Amino acid sequence: MKKIISATILTLTLSACAGFKPDYIVRDASENSRPSWTVQKNAYKSDDSANKKKFRYYVNDAENPDQRLCLKSAEARATQKVASEIAQEIASQFSEKANSHDDEATRKVKEDLEQNIKVSLHGVAVQGKYWEKRQYSRELGAEKDKTAYKCDVAVRISNEALAEALEAYKTKTLNSLKESDKKPMKEAIDSTIGLIKAGSPLAGAVADAVVNGAAE
Repeated sequence: MKKIISATILTLTLSACAGFKPDYIVRDASENSRPSWTVQKNAYKSDDSANKKKFRYYVNDAENPDQRLCLKSAEARATQKVASEIAQEIASQFSEKANSHDDEATRKVKEDLEQNIKVSLHGVAVQGKYWEKRQYSRELGAEKDKTAYKCDVAVRISNEALAEALEAYKTKTLNSLKESDKKPMKEAIDSTIGLIKAGSPLAGAVADAVVNGAAE
């Protein structure tokens, strides 16, 4: 009961500070308060180890009436975020090195990269899980009355494992490219691998996904 009351008070407090009224009431939660790591820039806080600089951290969320499916979906989305960031970095560098101004072609390259990189990933581990059981109410502004779980999952992957995955992907993908694209793609992947090994931030749509604990 204490946990439920704390979660409800937290929801109301955060909503008041943010200037909006929630359309749900938190009926239960896995912790008394929402962990700070549920915000992407703090994802590294899901890890209590001392070697955070060796890893990259990602967090994502999901909602589902079933708690188990909710957590699995959030984990899958967090893993997808890993591939999305790497693909964005490589696609941006490839476009620059190939001197391409075709946005549609760059978008297609990113989509292909993201799909294939995700398949090559290994060593992604869950670091944190948090869930809330929410009761949505039409009286509070929800579209309909329902009960659902809102879940957040943080994952980590080592820079070493990520670099190895890209090395394996590079060997496979270069053989499928036309000759004029092989050199700029190789340079783009090699440059990205260099950034990863150095623990450097990556540019792109989810650049803030890289937090290696240096700011702690």
